[in-house]
Amino acid sequence: MINKLKFITATIVLTFLTACGGGGGGSSTPSEDAQGFWVGQASTGYTISTAILENGEAWGIYSSGSTIYGALYGTAAVNGNSISIQGTDFNFLTNRSTAGNLTGTVVSKSSMSLTGNNVSLPAKYQTAYDTPATAAAITGTWTFTGRSNSYSLIPGSITIDSAGRFVLNQTNCVTSGSVVPRSNGKNIYNLTLSASGVGCAAGQTTMSGIVYLDATVTPNKFLSLALTPSKNDGVIVIGTKR
Repeated sequence: MINKLKFITATIVLTFLTACGGGGGGSSTPSEDAQGFWVGQASTGYTISTAILENGEAWGIYSSGSTIYGALYGTAAVNGNSISIQGTDFNFLTNRSTAGNLTGTVVSKSSMSLTGNNVSLPAKYQTAYDTPATAAAITGTWTFTGRSNSYSLIPGSITIDSAGRFVLNQTNCVTSGSVVPRSNGKNIYNLTLSASGVGCAAGQTTMSGIVYLDATVTPNKFLSLALTPSKNDGVIVIGTKR
């Protein structure tokens, strides 16, 4: 299982928009654009949710039912419709971080198909990615579950104000943070966290990451992932609007 999980990593990837070389006439064929929010079920049974951003970063989580099993962070390159990807898997079952890679194909705003090490992942583009994030949509009170590489958060609720600010109190840990719309005009928020106390899930540190809001379901839900500066740990939180 560890080997399979290691190579699921590469499902979270962003693309650099390179062009494949043309013939003697100097023409070129644009590469597919892998930017977006992608969801699919890997052959291992995990649901992979991946945000592929415009700036070379990609963030994601994998889960089964309501249980979170790990986080993903990586980059990728696209040539034509072929993707070569690599990244890091933060596996919560083994409390280990491992590197892996996959190859596959992508069709812009439609589908990705990735394989490697006897693992396959068909993923579909989520059109909600194209709805711009707004402060009003994320404002309110949310119940949540979450965890880091080593600890589960105590389920509770957080209230995000109109400026995107919130404070989360856990046993022996206080985390303040902000969620603000990303400037790319897509359904992605920038997330920053600052944790202090002896019982913090990822230690006393600052973290940064992203939030994806799913307004297609009622009540609305969000998925968030923030990593430490060294990218060796982080916190996943799944929220449901009250």
